[in-house]
Amino acid sequence: MVTSNYFSEILSDNQLQDWVGNIFRERFDVNVQVKFSEDRFCLIFSKNSHFVTINFTNNGRQAFFNKEKVFSYVSGESISKTAGLEIPNENLVLFGVSEIDWFIRKENNVFTINYDFVSYMIWSLNRLEEYGVNSEDKHSRFELKNSHLFKDELYLRPIVDEWVYFIGSILLASEIDCKQNTFSYEVSHDVDKISRYISVPKIKFIALFLIDSVKRPKLAISYLMNRKSFFDNEASNTFDWLMDVSEKHGIISKFYFIPANTSFKFDFRYNYTSFVKRLIKKINDRGHEVGIHYSYNASSKFNIKTEWMKLRKILSELNIPTEMGGRMHYLRINFLETLRQISTVGQKYDNTLTFYETGGFRCGTCFPYKPFDIYNKSILNVEIRPLIIMEGSVLDYSKIRIDDDKALNYVKKIVLQCYKVGGRFSLLWHNDEFENEKKKELYWQILEFCSTLNNTKQV
Repeated sequence: MVTSNYFSEILSDNQLQDWVGNIFRERFDVNVQVKFSEDRFCLIFSKNSHFVTINFTNNGRQAFFNKEKVFSYVSGESISKTAGLEIPNENLVLFGVSEIDWFIRKENNVFTINYDFVSYMIWSLNRLEEYGVNSEDKHSRFELKNSHLFKDELYLRPIVDEWVYFIGSILLASEIDCKQNTFSYEVSHDVDKISRYISVPKIKFIALFLIDSVKRPKLAISYLMNRKSFFDNEASNTFDWLMDVSEKHGIISKFYFIPANTSFKFDFRYNYTSFVKRLIKKINDRGHEVGIHYSYNASSKFNIKTEWMKLRKILSELNIPTEMGGRMHYLRINFLETLRQISTVGQKYDNTLTFYETGGFRCGTCFPYKPFDIYNKSILNVEIRPLIIMEGSVLDYSKIRIDDDKALNYVKKIVLQCYKVGGRFSLLWHNDEFENEKKKELYWQILEFCSTLNNTKQV
């Protein structure tokens, strides 16, 4: 568990300050100097002989580590009146501040903001609230109820991005020509299941086939009669359809394959037979992406490197690029330990982090970034691409109805939050979760909505 004292001590670390500067440089494409003195952050932005200094007080920092999760809000109307600046939502969130003692002062091109947003950004993007928390979830995943974002449904807002957007408005108002980000979206598919029987490991196949021979004899017989016809009609065989849909929307589907087995109950889904390899080759030949979906216990058993090398070898044999990203099975991630392991193998990005129960902005952002190891005081060599929504979070865990547009409207609400800050909406939909036409229609409607926003001028 990270203590308040340790957190305050590392804020003066040069590597951490470089990491903070990188976040803003990548977002704005401007020069940034980060200073920490007298217990406060100062950011100095510059471009083409224009300079802006933003000082942050330490207001709120000590409360990050309190059990009481306190907030206050400053309205967009108040910000507009006092500074003539814009924010993407109706207010800015000040976590750690119990009362609205907000102010922003300007003297020439020097601004002072009475809130320690920089410390909050460090705390939020690196998920410090998760360290040392015991989960009651059966898969040992961090639970939304333990997050400060649970209050007022703040998990549905990219709080960090809203603040960065606000800082960008300060730069633009001060004649610094910073980059203005535009909305994008991506889709990915965890290949948990390819077929009920085909290429399934023998021990799992025997168990399934014996059970089906008694309970679902027609299913077992249809497999024995014609395997090709059986696979063609399986609900999990949506690979061509998913690629067709992505191609119609001008995007790439990412398919993440499980390389190994570390749990009989949750793995043992398929072997890498010629049948599976042909599927992988077809995905690549159509211009879509193949990635890694680590086994259930890959992180806890320190098996990430072994699984990474196994899938890389398979892809290399198929002449498929081995630079890839991926996701943890069942969204099981121990933030620091898992990412440390991933960063050592050369994986391009990880796309795991969301709240499994609801979806949303677990890291407070929908922008990619590299995390900071606060114990080793170094930037980890893997990019976090926050996952925003998994279909199971909406339809299964949250049990939001698909019939009356409630599920679609829930997803739209989150997509719009990404749009407002010019971020990236990331959708996970498993290939075997299209057992009815309503799900296919919902998937199509989500991509249509994203496509429409993608071709609309940013607000």
